[in-house]
Amino acid sequence: MNIKELKKNSKLSQGLKLNLRCLMAGLILLAISIILFSCAYIISSKDLGEAKDFTDLVANDQIKEGSYASVTVTEEPIVFAEYDDKVTSDKYYFVFNGEFVHIGYLDYKTYTDLTTQASLVNSPKIKGIAKVLPEDVLELAVESYNEILGMNLITKDNFSEYFSMYYLDVVSPTYDNGIQIVGGVIFALLSIVLLIIYFTRQGTTKKGIRSRSESEWKNIFSELEKDDTKFYKKLNLYLTENYIVDLSNGLRVVEYKDIVWMYQFQMSRYGMTVSKNIVLATKNREKISIANMDNFMKRSKKDYTDIMNFIISKNESIVLGYTKENRKQMKDLYGIK
Repeated sequence: MNIKELKKNSKLSQGLKLNLRCLMAGLILLAISIILFSCAYIISSKDLGEAKDFTDLVANDQIKEGSYASVTVTEEPIVFAEYDDKVTSDKYYFVFNGEFVHIGYLDYKTYTDLTTQASLVNSPKIKGIAKVLPEDVLELAVESYNEILGMNLITKDNFSEYFSMYYLDVVSPTYDNGIQIVGGVIFALLSIVLLIIYFTRQGTTKKGIRSRSESEWKNIFSELEKDDTKFYKKLNLYLTENYIVDLSNGLRVVEYKDIVWMYQFQMSRYGMTVSKNIVLATKNREKISIANMDNFMKRSKKDYTDIMNFIISKNESIVLGYTKENRKQMKDLYGIK
C-alpha cells in the first residue's frame, strides 16, 4: 500500500488533496517571494547616473523630491536635531558648502568621516536623495540656527530665503526597496509554514499507511463504502464500523478496540480558542489527535459530542475526560502521560 494506491479510493482522495493544496500554495508563495526579492535587488542596483550639485539645483530652482544630489562639505557639520539621542544614531546636521548652508541627514560614520576630512584642501563630497524637510525638523533648524547666530534672524516664514525646503538624505537607500523586501520576507515565511505543513502531513500519511497491513486496508476500504459509515466533512473524519479514519492533519487510522482513553483538548490565546481536537490514547501508549479544527472553522459542539458518543458505543471501556484521576490511572496502567 502507498499514497498513489490510497488516492484511488474515492473516500480518501478528496481529503488527501489538502496535502497537495498546501504544497501548491507553498510553492506559489515561494515564487512570489523570489520575484519580490528580485525586484528589490533590481531597485537597489539601479544606475542613478551622476549626482547633481545640491547647491546648483537649489539656486536654479530645479530641486525636487527624489533628486540624486551631492554636497561638497567644507566645514565640520553641526548637529541640531535627532530622533534618537544615542551617539551613533542618524541625525540632522547643518552642512556647510562654502558660503552656503544646507541641511543633511547623516549616519554616524559619514559624520565622523567629515569631521576628519572637512578641513582638507580637497573637501569631501556626500551624496544622497533630496527630500522635503519635515515640519518638526524645520522648527528645530530655525531655533538652532538663531541660537548659533545669537539673534532671531530666521523664522518659519522667511526660512526659504536662507535655506532650501529640501534636505539631503545620505542614510536611506537611494531607491526605496523596503516594501519589496518586507513583502518577500512575509511571503517566504508563509511559504515555509505551508511547506512544513505539507511535509508533516505527508509524513503522517505515510506512517498511517505503514501502520496497517494489506488485509486491514482491504477491510478499511470495504467499511468506508458502507452506507452506515459516518462522515464529518468539515473535520475530514470517517467513522466506520471498526475504524476511525482521520484526514484533518494527514492520514491517521485508529481501531476502536485499541483506544483506552479519550478527551477533548483545546488551545487558547488571549481568552480565545484557536484550535480544538479530540485526543485518543491507545494501549501501545500512542496519543493521536483527530477532528482537528482551527479558529477559522465554524465549531460544532454537536459534532464533537456525536463523535465521542459513537466511539464510546464501539468501546465502552474507554476512560473519558482529562482529569487528575484519569491521568493517574492511565500512567499506572499503560505508562501514558
